[in-house]
Amino acid sequence: MIDSIIIRTVSILGPGLLGGSLALALKKYSPGIKVHLCGRREEPLETARKLDAADLYTVDLNEAVQGSDLVVLATPVGTMRSMMEQVAAGNLEQALVTDVGSVKGCVHRDVGSWLSERNVAFIGSHPMAGSEKQGMEYADPELFCNAMVALTNEENLSSSLVSSLRLFWETVGGRVIEMDSVSHDRAVARISHMPHALASVCARGSGKDCTDMLDSLKALAAGGFRDTTRVSMGKPSMWAEILMENGEEVLAALDTCAAELDCLRNLLRQGNRDALKLWLQGAGDMRRTIMHPSPDESGLE
Repeated sequence: MIDSIIIRTVSILGPGLLGGSLALALKKYSPGIKVHLCGRREEPLETARKLDAADLYTVDLNEAVQGSDLVVLATPVGTMRSMMEQVAAGNLEQALVTDVGSVKGCVHRDVGSWLSERNVAFIGSHPMAGSEKQGMEYADPELFCNAMVALTNEENLSSSLVSSLRLFWETVGGRVIEMDSVSHDRAVARISHMPHALASVCARGSGKDCTDMLDSLKALAAGGFRDTTRVSMGKPSMWAEILMENGEEVLAALDTCAAELDCLRNLLRQGNRDALKLWLQGAGDMRRTIMHPSPDESGLE
């Protein structure tokens, strides 16, 4: 297994939003790196060709990873292991493998440990970047600018490899943090996965049992509804997989939310305006603690 690496060639397996954006970002910010882009279908690769996103376009996994220093798994987490099983181990011995999955524990169990047993280096990555829109046609070279990127080194690879991967993500604009997979999955359950689930609850609940007033809902829906429910427009198959893969932590986060909803219901039933104001103040305080308001939110204070 390699202990250090110089990244000259990157293979991106999966020309979707993240994989395509990474290819475009490398072309823009690190044009000296050669990019291989691999997809299951020709259609997204043709879109990538029109965008001049890579140096090599292929549907052949072994051709894609041949001679690569870094292999990036940019496919759904559930497909990563089977994808690696199709690649000849000899094509990966001199490469570092990473991924862009939003859950890390299962990736290390299913992919990282399997690769490690075959003397292939793996470090997990999770760029906190994305959109409710999916596909190569929505790829954006600026997608990773100022995005947090979590690195999880559960296989305890060398600090040199971690540093190389850190520099790689910093090159495309990422801000890197290192953490263990348990802490990562617990954190993203609360600041990404649970909010997505609640956005879906809000979207479903807004029109349920209200078919007689849909015209009014459509006429009055504005910024608050748009912003609160935007992420519910994400690809259902992708988000079903994410929520299931991190199910234990998401359930714990939803239990906490259920307790907060019970508290809110009780305050409304009691007509306790002062307590309700304190409850709402606590919500704002927690948001300010976790995320500094942007300039356009100053009027909400």
